Amino acid sequence: MKVTSGSTPQAADYVDELYRRIIKAGTHKASSLKVAEAAKVIENTQRDLNIALVNDLAILFNKLGIDTLEVLEAAGTKWNFLPFRPGLVGGHCIGVDPYYLTHKAQQIGHHPQVILAGRRTNDSMGFYVADQVVKLMLRKGMNPVRARVLVMGLSFKENCSDLRNSRVVDIIETLVDYNVKVDVFDPWVDVEQAKQEYGLNPVAKPEAGAYDAIVVAVAHDQFRLLGADGIRAFGKPGSVIYDVKHVLPRDAIDARL
Repeated sequence: MKVTSGSTPQAADYVDELYRRIIKAGTHKASSLKVAEAAKVIENTQRDLNIALVNDLAILFNKLGIDTLEVLEAAGTKWNFLPFRPGLVGGHCIGVDPYYLTHKAQQIGHHPQVILAGRRTNDSMGFYVADQVVKLMLRKGMNPVRARVLVMGLSFKENCSDLRNSRVVDIIETLVDYNVKVDVFDPWVDVEQAKQEYGLNPVAKPEAGAYDAIVVAVAHDQFRLLGADGIRAFGKPGSVIYDVKHVLPRDAIDARL
């Protein structure tokens, strides 16, 4: 469904007719531009908050020793349970629109605490993942200083080359702060764009048997096709595998979000 509006009745009719021809799901003609824009912003804010909730739960369940995906699948047997998954929230819509809304709210004296709390949670998840990887390495007796870690995926979502507001960068930067040597591998992204946007130089192909830890950060189809054996082949014997996006079976990894 596309929500449309125009600055004049004639413009609104033209835009509505154009979208009706293109969008098979149909359109909804809002009464004003303000209503249309507000509808778009709250769509993404609602999704952001739902993901923030499951991210918060994922952190809790990790502390309780419960597998988050197993809990979500069990809860999903109830007909009205919303099937959101934990993860990194980037891109040019979901991770951005809530800030537009909260900025406007604060201009008129309203402080949207719930929306900002969700943003804080989602913006912290890259740092959380990196810290979990380092802790897993330490538990296996590895010194993270100068260790080699492979981060698989850089775009903000699967099967997409878009790097805008990718929160995978937070994982990489946090690992680098631990003095970890990080290689990034993403067959979807343009190397020059990665250099320009983030100062990163993705590898064309990971080195076999070279890494102390592997982070599967984006659920590209190419990574799914590699499977657990193909991904683990990039690591040294006993390497850590952390799965952000539930790409691999639970028994094939050390931990997942």
